[in-house]
Amino acid sequence: MPSRIGDALYWFATYTPDKTAIISGLGSQTYEQLWSRVRRLANSFAKIGIKPGDRVALLMQNSSRYLELYQAAALMGIAVVPLNFRFVASEIEYVVNHSGASALVYDTPFSDTVNSLKGKLPSVDGCYIVSDGPGGDGAYSYEALIEAGAEVMPDVPADLDACYFQGYTSGTTGFPKGCVNPHRGFADCLRRMATIYGINANDREFVAAPLFHEAPALFSLLQLFCGGTVVVTSDTMPANVFGMIDRYKATWTFMVPTMWAAMMTSDELDSFDLGSLRLVISGGSPLLTHIKESVLKRFPHAGLNEFYGGTEVGLVTNLGPQDQARKVRSVGRPVIGMFVELRDERGIMVPQGEVGEIHIGGATLIREYFNNPEATAGARNGSFFTLGDMGRFDEEGYLYIVDRKKDMIISGGENIFPKDIEDVLHRHPAVNMVAVVGAPDPKWGEVVVAAVVLKQGHSATEAELIAHCKELLSNFKVPKKIDFRDQLPMSSFGKILRRDVRQLYWEKQDVQV
Repeated sequence: MPSRIGDALYWFATYTPDKTAIISGLGSQTYEQLWSRVRRLANSFAKIGIKPGDRVALLMQNSSRYLELYQAAALMGIAVVPLNFRFVASEIEYVVNHSGASALVYDTPFSDTVNSLKGKLPSVDGCYIVSDGPGGDGAYSYEALIEAGAEVMPDVPADLDACYFQGYTSGTTGFPKGCVNPHRGFADCLRRMATIYGINANDREFVAAPLFHEAPALFSLLQLFCGGTVVVTSDTMPANVFGMIDRYKATWTFMVPTMWAAMMTSDELDSFDLGSLRLVISGGSPLLTHIKESVLKRFPHAGLNEFYGGTEVGLVTNLGPQDQARKVRSVGRPVIGMFVELRDERGIMVPQGEVGEIHIGGATLIREYFNNPEATAGARNGSFFTLGDMGRFDEEGYLYIVDRKKDMIISGGENIFPKDIEDVLHRHPAVNMVAVVGAPDPKWGEVVVAAVVLKQGHSATEAELIAHCKELLSNFKVPKKIDFRDQLPMSSFGKILRRDVRQLYWEKQDVQV
């Protein structure tokens, strides 16, 4: 397989030009048509001042254009900065300004938010591109740029050491961190994934998971990297998902556990055949056991794989179909090219069977946290990198995640750090103390709850505090419940013991993550 993502597209456009590359709500595209549009887009980007090494922010729902932008970025040697479309304006402002993005591409439903930010995004400097509209009002039209572009290759091949994907993760300090993932590491990861899952040119992937997340982006680029067909949609309603899988005979799909839960509990599940699927993949957080059992029962001939990974490290471990019944809560064994060590507080490897902090080495994706040397140094230990998770190996070398050292909440596949929400709640004049934790939830895996102590002489209702959070946080970060307390558990140093707060919600659960 090629070293550059753009070279793979070039090869398939040359030797399989009539093969369908993408199917979406905009219709079908062959590899020849995709290659033409990607070159035209890259040429127009260069004409409006976007150059190799620049970053382009994307505020978009799933579409064929999202995949075109990933391909154009790979061809040009620029970096994609995907924005969660659930972000509120202040979160978009922070990520765009922190990344120094030279352009912002957005769908028309987000026009009001983008217009409210004009003048607050100095690095964009007027380079706004509307993906699905006519442009005007200070914005370029995406389709007009493609129409005006020439079908030529960039003068200089993409630098494999330059950043290609700069995804942002929630931070314990309240500020997201930008993961600088170079082109070379991304392409290497695609090659490994093709081997692990056996993806080839005969496959057709169905994509409904949001492409602003790295895992759906990796899987979609993987299918194009292998010359197959990507069927992409932004409509995650079960009837649409099942209908598209059947209509286009999709052979595999990736979804986060929340999506799998929605699919498996849908009344429409048995109204569709779904027999074309040979492979189903889940990741982002553990599948609930009853949902896993439903997936295995409904898709007996489609191998279920569950993986553990992250924006910083890519795919780390995988639990294959042959191990699903006997290793129910495991995330599998390290995949080819990856090394996992469990270490204690002193950095010494723990004996087999004991719990330690997970350190990941080998072909990790991240080079650094962008403009954040302190966070980079804190996560690196020699050639290994840690996400702060705690785990143990069983006697066969299968990894089990047992805790999250950094108190991260995973709700519906979204990573959430309590500090983000605690900072917002502390801005309310009635709040004295607060501890935000994840509580178990049968649908989302975890939901955000806040234990709050009010200031003496002040009052506030649950609805009032939730409304306060909605003004400053994305919806998925807003607490679903506020528990008012007279006091919170404290350490001898006066620090809130968030783990003790969390334990009250989890003490009767079989699974603690």
